[in-house]
Amino acid sequence: MCGLGPMSEHALRLRREQRFRRWFLLMCYLAAGAGLALILWFAHQHPVLLANKGLNDWRLAIIATAAVGTALMVFHRIRSWMFWETIFTVTLFLGVWLACLLFLPLAWALVLAAGLTLAHLFIRATLLHDIFYLLGAMGVAISFASWLSPEVLLVVLVGFTVYDMVAGPPGGPIQELAQALVKRGIIPGLLVVSRWKDLISTVDTAIKGPNALLGAGDLILPLCLVARAAMSGPYQAAIVLVGLLVGVLVLSRAALLHPRAALPALAVGACAPFVVLRILSLI
Repeated sequence: MCGLGPMSEHALRLRREQRFRRWFLLMCYLAAGAGLALILWFAHQHPVLLANKGLNDWRLAIIATAAVGTALMVFHRIRSWMFWETIFTVTLFLGVWLACLLFLPLAWALVLAAGLTLAHLFIRATLLHDIFYLLGAMGVAISFASWLSPEVLLVVLVGFTVYDMVAGPPGGPIQELAQALVKRGIIPGLLVVSRWKDLISTVDTAIKGPNALLGAGDLILPLCLVARAAMSGPYQAAIVLVGLLVGVLVLSRAALLHPRAALPALAVGACAPFVVLRILSLI
């Protein structure tokens, strides 16, 4: 039996790593989409939770913080790493808190949100970082979905998708900002790992390995459509989530390590069933 040469072994390792990234990314979107759908279903089964007077305040705080950060990023007004770390942390902290408020008492929601935030900042383990970003993205998506109409959500998603296509490729402003933040130790998104052992390493170590970085916006914006669909019912949420997962598979067919715009594939996957459901609801 002939042994595998060095190039063959290298090719097999790269293929295993790509397959691992694909399924890891798929599971992350599945967990986030199903999680926010279950949270919204639970909240609607207990109307007293939605009647919480502080809920609207947290929702508006999330929207205002995210909007300020997004506007400054688009217009390239601020390059301070401390500003961006604050924006990411505050937005996701509020997102975690809002998501938890829909199924936990106020005190427990605060403890969980604060604990994950502190772990994200000081322990810096990849697993905790990804959990923080996923749960935060769920809360932010719920906020925008409950504030904006379906038509406005689609317009926002299409607008950011076009911007991502223009500014996201290598050499673009999004890529430059992400590289500058990573150099400062700020990881502005989900770490899509290639091996199980990278989940227990620090984010500083994982970002230097054969892993990929998916921006926070690439998580939040498609999940907004899943959250909006979940407000109409669990079946609608499941249909949009399946479309989003198809977009994830399309995105992950090629190596995620090559910097490129991730939002187009994700947006098309989520938008197609969302638009169909919206048209059917108007007939």
